[in-house]
Parts: sequence; C-alpha cells; structure tokens
Amino acid sequence: MRLGSRIVSVALCLAASQAQAQSIDGLLSNVTDTLSDVTDVLIPGITNIRVGIGPVFSPAYEGSDDYNIKAAPLISLRYRDLVQVDNNQIRVNVFGSDSLFRSENFRAGPLVNIDFGRDESDSLDLAGLGDVGTSIELGLFASYSMGPARLRVRGRQDIASGHSGLTITTDLGVAIYRSERLAVTGSISTTWADGNYMDSYFGVTTVQSASSGLATFDATSTFKDISLAFGGNFAMSSQWALVGNIGYSKLLGDAKNSPIVAIQETPTIDQGVGSSNQFLGGLWAVYSF
Repeated sequence: MRLGSRIVSVALCLAASQAQAQSIDGLLSNVTDTLSDVTDVLIPGITNIRVGIGPVFSPAYEGSDDYNIKAAPLISLRYRDLVQVDNNQIRVNVFGSDSLFRSENFRAGPLVNIDFGRDESDSLDLAGLGDVGTSIELGLFASYSMGPARLRVRGRQDIASGHSGLTITTDLGVAIYRSERLAVTGSISTTWADGNYMDSYFGVTTVQSASSGLATFDATSTFKDISLAFGGNFAMSSQWALVGNIGYSKLLGDAKNSPIVAIQETPTIDQGVGSSNQFLGGLWAVYSF
C-alpha cells in the first residue's frame, strides 16, 4: 500500500507539472489518447514511468486554420493494471486484471482530466472572444477488449467552471502491429458535447460579437467531431524509445458551423476565421525508468 500511495503521489505531481508546462490547447486530448493507446499495447501490467519531449504540430486552437510547432513534454506512468497517467489524464482501473474486481477484458473506473482551456492570445483570430479557463474534469470510463481491438466510452464533467460542460467520447482502438521493438495503433473516435461546452468553445455572445466582428452564435449540444489517429512506439534500447502520432479530426454540427470556424455569409458579415479540418502530429524521444 505504501508503494501504491507513492506511485499515486508521483502521478499527481507529474500531472500538475504537465499543467504548468503544457502550452498546447484544444487538441491535446487527441495527443493524450494516442499516446495512451500506444502504451496500452505494450507489455500489460508493467510498472514504470516514461518521460520525454519533442515537437508537436497542431492548430493554434480547436477550429483554427493556423498551425504551430511547439516543444511538448510527454509523461506516462503505469502502476500495474491499476493506475495509469498519460499527460493530463489520470485513470484508475476498479475493474481490471490487477484491480479490486478482476477482469481480463473489461476495465472501468474513475478518471480525472485537465482541459487547459483556450487563451485569447493563442491566435489573432480569437481577438475579442476572451479566455476559456482551465477545467478539471471528473468522470468515468469503461472499455472492453477482444483480441487486438478495444471499445471504450468516457464521460467527463468540468467541476472548475472552465467550460462547465459535459463530454462523452466513444472510441474504437486497434493494435495494428506489435513486436518486441515496434507497436503501432490506430483509432477512430467521436465526442458528444453539451451546450455549456459548445458555447464556451464555439459560441459567440453579443458582447464578443461587438469586440471581434464575428456574428453572434448560440452553440448547442451536438456530436462535435470525428477523429482518426495513428500512433507508434519504437524501442531503440531497453530504456530509450521514439513515440509518434498523427491524427485528423473533422468538426461537426455547431462546432463546424460556428463563426470561429466556418465562413459566415450574411448581408452584413462575411467572415470566418478557421477550418473544420484539423490535423495533428508529434514525435517524442522517451526515457523509461
């Protein structure tokens, strides 16, 4: 129990340091999911900490058509089949192969996720829209694995008044290839978001419209995206590895139709500042200990 408590404490400290250092907003969750998928297909039940850093190519914000390349940390922790930390997310398997309720194929339990929000200073296109604060999301997840495939559902509710919303993500992941040195995964996912979340990231109030020049827009609950991602882990030695991912997301519904994203054609306003097509990629040098 003492070792377990120390591992959990380290996990919380790592997540906190990640929140301080992370400058990538919007699609960070896609990076986290891909890295999690890659790590999950490695040897199950391991206990280790993996840290790394590398360049990430991502939109300036979710819905932007401008891209940045930034150095980003990678933090991953596994404590048997019980505690899992991947960048800004912590999961605890209450059901699992080494958990309170033993199950080889079914995993479920609570999770904590940090959404770092969006700053107006992230892009000139966000001028006049204000900031979306950092959210602490509490939720539950459940997944079922069969052979190389895994189906998973996660629900997360903000409790810190960042976006104040609820999201439910469903994804299907597949271990495409696995050997002693190389693991490759693929996944497809979609996220439903409630009105609070959608309004925070894609809505434009009357005040924001006057400040930004964008049309007013009331974003409602919807499936906001569908995403495809691939990840890989190449072991160069027993401790060093290269981890990479590429991904594509298509914004849907009111996320796609928001004036923050789409071209608006009205008698008085013909302006849109982003794109519903979102691309992402990253490559990290990772050390395990």
